[in-house]
Amino acid sequence: MEEGKMKNTITRSFELQDYRIEGTELSGFWADLTSKEELIVEVNYVPIKKKVFSTAEIEKLVMGIRNKCSSFEAQLPENIKCEVTFKNVGDKIYKTSQSDFELETRELEEVQVAYRFYVEYYI
Repeated sequence: MEEGKMKNTITRSFELQDYRIEGTELSGFWADLTSKEELIVEVNYVPIKKKVFSTAEIEKLVMGIRNKCSSFEAQLPENIKCEVTFKNVGDKIYKTSQSDFELETRELEEVQVAYRFYVEYYI
C-alpha cells in the first residue's frame, strides 16, 4: 500500500508473497475490496509436507500472523488499520492495539484468517 500521507481510501493491497509465513504454504488467497475504505484479504495457511499443525506450531503461526498484521499497519498511513480474524479458531479478532490477545489452540490441518484493512478515521 502507499506509504506516507494519510488517506481516506485504500487503493491497493500488499502482494501475495507478503502474506507468506515460514513453515507454511498458502492453500487459498482471496482479496475483496468491499468499499474504498475496507479491504479484506483471506489467506489459508497449511503446513509444509505434513497433514496438520501441532498445537505449538499453531501458537507460533498465530504470533507470526499477528506480527504480520502489525508490520502491515506500520507501513500504512496512520489512519488505516489492520486487524485479523482467525476464522477457524472461534472467529477471534486480533487488533494491533491489543496486548492481551489469547486464542485457544489445537491441532489444525489449516489456519484460515482474514486480514482486514480499514480507514479508522477521516482526515
